[in-house]
Amino acid sequence: MKSFLRKLGKFLLFVVTFLAICATIIIAWNWGNRLYDDYKLGKYLKSLPEDPTISTDMMVELHGDEKIGKDKMTIKEKVEAGLNPYKLDTSGNGISDWDAIHTYKTDPKKFSTADDGISDLAKIKEGLDPTKPIKKKDIENFTIENEELAVAIHTNDLNVKYHTFIEPYDHAELNAIYEPVRQPVQFFNFKGEVQLSLPEDVKNKERLKAYYFDFNNEDFVEIKKQHIKGNTIYATINDSFPVYILDPDTYERIEKYYYFRVSGFHFSRIVSGYDHKVFIFKRSWRDSDQFVEDKYEHEEYGITELSIGKIGPISAKFLDGVFALLDKIFKPLDNVDGTLKDVLLDYGTVMGTPEYVKKYAMPWLFDEEFNQEEVYSAKVIDTGFLSNQHAFRFGNMLTPLGDGGICAGIVRVIERIFNQEEIEKQLSYKPETLKSWLREYLLGAGYKSLSYDLEPQIDKYPFLEDRYLYSYRFTDEEIKHIGVKKFVDDIIIDPSSISDPDSTLVKMLETQWIYANEFINYKTKPYDSANISILDEVEEALANGNIVYASLHKESGGHAVNVYKMEYDKFDPDLIRLYVYDSNFPYGRLKEEQKRELFMNIYKRKKTTTEGVEEYFEFDYTPFARQRKNYSYNNVEQNHEIRFFLNDQALKGE
Repeated sequence: MKSFLRKLGKFLLFVVTFLAICATIIIAWNWGNRLYDDYKLGKYLKSLPEDPTISTDMMVELHGDEKIGKDKMTIKEKVEAGLNPYKLDTSGNGISDWDAIHTYKTDPKKFSTADDGISDLAKIKEGLDPTKPIKKKDIENFTIENEELAVAIHTNDLNVKYHTFIEPYDHAELNAIYEPVRQPVQFFNFKGEVQLSLPEDVKNKERLKAYYFDFNNEDFVEIKKQHIKGNTIYATINDSFPVYILDPDTYERIEKYYYFRVSGFHFSRIVSGYDHKVFIFKRSWRDSDQFVEDKYEHEEYGITELSIGKIGPISAKFLDGVFALLDKIFKPLDNVDGTLKDVLLDYGTVMGTPEYVKKYAMPWLFDEEFNQEEVYSAKVIDTGFLSNQHAFRFGNMLTPLGDGGICAGIVRVIERIFNQEEIEKQLSYKPETLKSWLREYLLGAGYKSLSYDLEPQIDKYPFLEDRYLYSYRFTDEEIKHIGVKKFVDDIIIDPSSISDPDSTLVKMLETQWIYANEFINYKTKPYDSANISILDEVEEALANGNIVYASLHKESGGHAVNVYKMEYDKFDPDLIRLYVYDSNFPYGRLKEEQKRELFMNIYKRKKTTTEGVEEYFEFDYTPFARQRKNYSYNNVEQNHEIRFFLNDQALKGE
């Protein structure tokens, strides 16, 4: 027996050692493969061209003596002073750069000139010298109250007094599922203890807890430091996520459910005795054959039979597959009212308590207290643009004149053709203005030779009529592999060295590139591009089925992309995603990165200024977060700018 146990022990030790070695090899291989993929992506991103004609440097040369919006300083003055030329207030403390320099003698680059953490604006509002530091212990405590939201902050931090915003957070779906005992609230620009009063009629107050709703993970997180005293919960927060007060009993009953409805109406009543059959399955650790049965009668909708049961992981996986298959079947009917899916069946998953799930799956029985159509969801405005249909197979390219890429020409052509706007069949670029001459002089390029004529071979460019640019493929032996087998090339495509129809097409894109920069980037004078009402114009354009031209400016180079879809975040009311086509990532190249779409984040912001509260937006276009340093356009960390155009007209907002 002992001999057997020793052998068994040795065998088990061998098995465990073998499995450990295999696991180590697999982990090391995955880690090494990930590092190699990151290296390849980083190398690709570093090699991407940047158009020097779309840049802050060029903006200074062409519009250096002009002022943007309410700014009293010229673009050139701001750049020479190391300030953000696109922002009235570089430091973000609420004092304009002009006032910081000329009125208050403070540092326009610093939030706190005295480096004591207290903003210059707060000190000025308090009648203090913003250039002299003060000690926090010397500031008396004060209270900030919002009686309407029943919250209060006790602090001696002057920044809170002038920079903190307290706002209600209202999300119908979360409220219906989690049943908060009071209005959820968000605290912007504040970290510390807050007081949240409880309604007088709330029961079991001692059991209530404060939670964050984490937008990133889409889940609730219990706030670590909190206590209840009397009719108030005191919670220490360190983020702007909305704060909820929940009953843990309700929170612990929230589960994932699957539901499925089949409606046969009078036919099924004759056969089975009911009009609607609804199944609700709770996700559990194993399947159960036991069901809770119930039956409901409704004057208009007839008899509904309900069965509630439990399913395990395998059955849940099976239902996920079935629902995904049904989604594919019914996708073509998404915009058609009264389809088979709407009338005869419904299915899906939902988080909530058992009571909530019943209301969700059978809304007609609870129409007075629950309306499924009013459940909050992200608003999406989609033009239907597809990169493997409405964009060229190839991407951004270098030409003799466009040595930084001709993205602007590609973007303008895609925009006008998709928007069914006339694209110039013939175009010659002739510099006529001082700005055009200056650009030619600065870049040393012979733009007078830029021209094209599509008419002689118009039948070679069917995309002008059918809008399917992706169907065009290069035929010249020198470049026919581009966009098919290869998406990155360091060669310069010279239209004079390739045959038609490719030669004329490249000439067209090259000419459109400089034409776009002339009439979009330079003819349009600088304006306040962070005006929040611009977002309304972008939404309106997309809702009308038009894609939008977006111009991204960096210091010495920039880029242009097409915006084709707008999505409001499901939970964060201040986050919007703009989906873009980037010619640096044509369909085939994007597919290699296993990405379907690229998007930029738009953050709605507001701040207190010397003139009141200002609303604006920030943007961050970083399609590959792990490679942020290699490819990013944003005005969150950098002094970059984004401007939107629709058919050559700037969207400036109100």
